[in-house]
Amino acid sequence: MALKREIAAAVAIPVVLAILFFAPPVAFDALVGAIALAALWEFYRIAEKTGHPVAKTVGMAGGVLVFFASGFLGVFARSDLRVLAILGAVALLAAFGQMASSVDVSSALGGTGSTVLGLVLIAVPALAMCVLRDFSPRAVLLLFLIVWGCDSFAYYTGKNFGRRKLAPVVSPNKTWEGTIGGLVGATLIGAAAGTWWVLPELGPARGALAGALASSAGQIGDLVESLWKRGAGMKDSGVFLPGHGGFYDRIDSLLFAGPVLAAFVASL
Repeated sequence: MALKREIAAAVAIPVVLAILFFAPPVAFDALVGAIALAALWEFYRIAEKTGHPVAKTVGMAGGVLVFFASGFLGVFARSDLRVLAILGAVALLAAFGQMASSVDVSSALGGTGSTVLGLVLIAVPALAMCVLRDFSPRAVLLLFLIVWGCDSFAYYTGKNFGRRKLAPVVSPNKTWEGTIGGLVGATLIGAAAGTWWVLPELGPARGALAGALASSAGQIGDLVESLWKRGAGMKDSGVFLPGHGGFYDRIDSLLFAGPVLAAFVASL
């Protein structure tokens, strides 16, 4: 399994970076949209396993519209108001769908909420990666470096020094020592990226702060997905990538870290 995991990463990462740096921006937007929609579908499967009757058709259609209405494929200029309007429409349609179907009335509220929550937690924050790409491919690279670096530092620190469990019920293998190691590592990566080629526009101090805050958000995103999966009795959100689980498993940290880094970039 470890070998499969490494092979999958060795193939996937160069492909993503090639699209990011050498393909037109619309190609990266399309990649983000496709992966986010796949992750959204996995989220709805998790919600269903916890007993929430999700309006999947409405939710997936809303996810598609979120990307198009926000400027995906260059159809419109990016607009937060259109995204908010879509979220409202999805909420109305999902609620009506619960009422019009044979769903148990005690589950209707949870089904409607889960339908909208999927868009709020996955489709909308995924747009931050497109916003970062609009600024520079290097901004997206910094996001990857912060999240991947945090994961690596957390893993090796936790493996060698981990003693105190962070959230034993949600994620038994995570420790406070590993979490702190990931935070320190991501902070150093942000400082270095703000000093040299990756994103010198940030500067070392702001880069360090961006690394610290984005990585912290990313670690929370990972725990949040673990919480959903634990409640559904699932180990992975899907089985697309050998050794890596599903799409949601791969982008859970990026979804929380991306908007934080985008806020830093927007201030430049």
